[in-house]
Amino acid sequence: MFVESESPAMPSSLRSLLYTSRLAAGYGPTEVGRIVKQAREMNAIHGITGVLVFDGDWFAQYVEGAPEAMAVLEEHLRADPRHADFTVIDAGISGPKRRFPNWVMGYADGDIESTGLDIAALSQTDAYEALERFGDAVKTLDIF
Repeated sequence: MFVESESPAMPSSLRSLLYTSRLAAGYGPTEVGRIVKQAREMNAIHGITGVLVFDGDWFAQYVEGAPEAMAVLEEHLRADPRHADFTVIDAGISGPKRRFPNWVMGYADGDIESTGLDIAALSQTDAYEALERFGDAVKTLDIF
């Protein structure tokens, strides 16, 4: 699955969130770049780390941070008009180690299907399997 690592500036417990959403109608690739830029800036400020994967239509994102920061982030994501069909697959306390300690927002797009990850169908699987599939895909993607 994911590689876990300790991070020096980390709360004693982390809340994690894995969700999928669709890029809302009327928004194109330029907007995805804005989403990533904004996420990197805000995540750095609030101590949130994670990875966002985009297949041209659907997003899948795993993020983790302090429970308070994650609650605010989830509210923001739900209210963001650029996200449609927002679906939480897994949310909860993830423990003291971050899965992606070096990425305030790792990002991958392009040929996501070649990894075997079907983002649109991810929300139809149970949380454990969805986390496994997402983690396996992330290992093979060119994350930047």
